Amino acid sequence: MSDPSTVPDALRRAIGAVAGFAAPNVAVGLVGPTGTLAVHGDADRRFRWASITKLVTGYAVLTAVDEGRIDLDEAAPRPAADGVSVRHLLAHCSGLAFDGDMVQGRPGTRRIYSNTGFDVLGSLLAARDGVPVEEALRARVLGPLGMDGTVLLERPSQGLHGPLRDLARLAGELLRPTLVGVGLFETATHVVFEALPGVLPGVGKFDVLDWGLAF
Repeated sequence: MSDPSTVPDALRRAIGAVAGFAAPNVAVGLVGPTGTLAVHGDADRRFRWASITKLVTGYAVLTAVDEGRIDLDEAAPRPAADGVSVRHLLAHCSGLAFDGDMVQGRPGTRRIYSNTGFDVLGSLLAARDGVPVEEALRARVLGPLGMDGTVLLERPSQGLHGPLRDLARLAGELLRPTLVGVGLFETATHVVFEALPGVLPGVGKFDVLDWGLAF
């Protein structure tokens, strides 16, 4: 960890402010291109990551795309409808519902944030690698980044549990990517299927809900 004295006072105060959150356990880290700059809370306590899991699953799929093992424009497995590609799944515009196998729209016409879509991606990745999805995530992302405290206990859309220390390693990778090529990373972190209307469960409807590939 960097010398805490190099972290501006204002940033350290902001991190410390989370101590007032109405939660039994809170951990926050500040990460820059050179590594973790500051931490508040227990960096080794395992938390449920919920939908941050989608970033890891999506990033693992992108490593397989970079290898040529998966193609962004190949047909997505069922329950995705005809005409749905891996790209649609990653961009939350496959038409699959938030949860369950229901198809709620044509591909590329609406942004419907979908757990199901990322579960399908996890299954596809596991099938191509010939291992359970947790092993695929470990081989492709968790292991190379030293995220040894993180485990998949539930679905690949929402089931990772891990410590802040590992999440900081993921953040560092996304600031200076090493696991995928520059061109693919640029594509993934820019809007795909621009200006689609959409629905973000728990938040609401949007006239424009922009998304990249998992990001």
